[in-house]
Amino acid sequence: MSKKYDVKATDYGLELAVLGFISAAEVTAMNQDIEHLGNKQPDGFGVIVDMRANRAFSNEVAELMKAQIGLCVKVGMNRAAVVLQSAIMTLQARRLVTETGMEQTIRFIDASSDGEWMTTARDWVERGTEPPARSTGGA
Repeated sequence: MSKKYDVKATDYGLELAVLGFISAAEVTAMNQDIEHLGNKQPDGFGVIVDMRANRAFSNEVAELMKAQIGLCVKVGMNRAAVVLQSAIMTLQARRLVTETGMEQTIRFIDASSDGEWMTTARDWVERGTEPPARSTGGA
């Protein structure tokens, strides 16, 4: 069975991908990878989270994802962009970010309305350029 996530270091920081339904055990393993690679990044790095293939989290996974946001901050994340395609996942992700108090540093990109979502995400994490309204679903 292939894993349902990917974590890799990039020139701007970390790129994370959730590749469909993910279990609590996989989120725990993903968090270990984030901690390992994140500790090698300079302070103030960016994170892009590709969640286009995900539709929703179970309650258990949602709690672990909130912890993942805190972990990213702990290892030095400055800004993050979360790329989504599902309306339900977008609502859930926004709620999780609000519950962690990280609204000022995390932006949401709607890949279904922004064909240049990676450029938009990188502009935010690298330069702090706010995504245009078309990219965020107008929010």
